[in-house]
Amino acid sequence: MSAAAATIEAVRVHGEIPVNPSDVFWSNYGPTQGKHSIIDLQPQMITNPMWPAPATKWVNVKAASNGKEIAIRLEWVDSTRNDIMVQNQQYKDQAAVMFPQDPSGPVPPFTMGGEGQRVNIWQWKATWNKEDAGHAGNEMMQDLEDQYNYMAMGSGSYYIYEPSGKLVLSPNQQPKVSERHPSIDPGMGKNEDVFNPGRATGNMLSDNTLRRSPVEDLNAEGFSTLTTQAQQDVDGSGNWSNNRWMVVFKRTLKT
Repeated sequence: MSAAAATIEAVRVHGEIPVNPSDVFWSNYGPTQGKHSIIDLQPQMITNPMWPAPATKWVNVKAASNGKEIAIRLEWVDSTRNDIMVQNQQYKDQAAVMFPQDPSGPVPPFTMGGEGQRVNIWQWKATWNKEDAGHAGNEMMQDLEDQYNYMAMGSGSYYIYEPSGKLVLSPNQQPKVSERHPSIDPGMGKNEDVFNPGRATGNMLSDNTLRRSPVEDLNAEGFSTLTTQAQQDVDGSGNWSNNRWMVVFKRTLKT
């Protein structure tokens, strides 16, 4: 989906801009009072997966800058909170904003830019938000037991290893969660990389400790070129309340 053409003006403010989308700063009592735009969204009908009739038709946008940082707040109606993606058929809630890397050139295609028209994309993910990206370690990452309440093994592992990699318990000996000793790692210890190559190769999709925030900072020059930026520069946060998602993206103007 993409936004129809519109001009969004950032309100000039003084002091810190809160990343919490529920902060009074962003409410009708803050400096952004009445300063918002309703942006109609258009479905992406160029390549698969196409979705001609998306449920989200519009998004409410606010923006603010203190001269050092720029922040953008999105709000949209969503009756379901989709912030877990363990099953293959699950899709997480997410939202993104896109900027041309050369603002003096022609406007790049909304389809992630085009060849020679690189764009910078900030993508907020509800799953990363739930996993407290930027503040928590891999213990917060979702796994099979988060989807299936009666999983017999923690972390979906067949064995329990200490951090040293030494096997200490077999599956039928595993204690209840409340009885586990803190030195027992309900994962694979040093063997974990064998079973999690994404984490072993430094892929932040697999490693919560590599994420700066629930927002992934990416670059692209068209479909199939979306690439994680080596330096992650964007902070963010999202809240779901009263059947609405509220999300804030924030970045320094110079990095």
